Amino acid sequence: MTGSLSSSRRLRSRIGRRLGLSLLALLAVSGPAGPAPRDPQADPTAELLARILEKTEAYCRRLGRVSLDFVCRERIDERQYDPPRLIGAALTSGATKHVTRVSLEYDYQLIRKGDDIEEKRTLLKEDSRPRNEPDAVLKTKLYKHKYLVFGPGGLLSEFWQPKHAYTFLGEEAVDGDESYLIEASPKEPGEPGLVYGKAWIRKKDFAIVKIEWDQRALGNFDKMRQMAEAIGHQAEPRVSVVGFYGVEKNGIRFPDRLVIHEDYRSTRGTHRVSEVTVRYEAYRFFVVETEVRY
Repeated sequence: MTGSLSSSRRLRSRIGRRLGLSLLALLAVSGPAGPAPRDPQADPTAELLARILEKTEAYCRRLGRVSLDFVCRERIDERQYDPPRLIGAALTSGATKHVTRVSLEYDYQLIRKGDDIEEKRTLLKEDSRPRNEPDAVLKTKLYKHKYLVFGPGGLLSEFWQPKHAYTFLGEEAVDGDESYLIEASPKEPGEPGLVYGKAWIRKKDFAIVKIEWDQRALGNFDKMRQMAEAIGHQAEPRVSVVGFYGVEKNGIRFPDRLVIHEDYRSTRGTHRVSEVTVRYEAYRFFVVETEVRY
């Protein structure tokens, strides 16, 4: 690495480790009409893509009007490597000198009535130590996640579809289900609040089962570039943020896991700075009511 371990640590302290993953902006699920019709003669997949966008827009409209009250178990495992862990390289990196780990377990509740949305957490465990803290804050050190159930809206809702350009990438299985893979990219640069990335839509019912958000849409991307400079060797950020929606209730998909890998690819290989896994289990549904059918 071009910088010393101490200089890398100082830079990490200076720029902070909270890269600010916040999915609050994904709640905008209403607004102007969807994208203009596509010419099926121009692209053989255009008709299929138009159908996918029509179906997913209808789902997001439903999601935007749903009343929710549910509780689940939220388990969070964060690991930060100092120095970064060199993976998948011909060079031997040696043992990681220090791993900072945060392990958290919450009872997580989300309530939505009309336009009011509230998240509540009761902290049950912290680094294997029992806790009982109602109305607890999210004690993650690296990333903050919020309102993950509404994630599809930021890519595919009626409000956001006209602000994206979409590409059909093919088909790919997700947890055994054959799915369409599409990519959403900005139609115009600098659109406020725009998030983008890839979405996997299950073929049999057009359910949105997986989303990978583009690292450039996460916020604080400049800080990732600073970390790349600290690593050296022409490193570039390769941050992966993937949400899986493997739980279904009354036609609404709920997340079962969120996986984040903060990697930097250099001439020496791939350096992993941190990794986060969030799992959602043991759902208990009290209210899942929608007003719109499609």
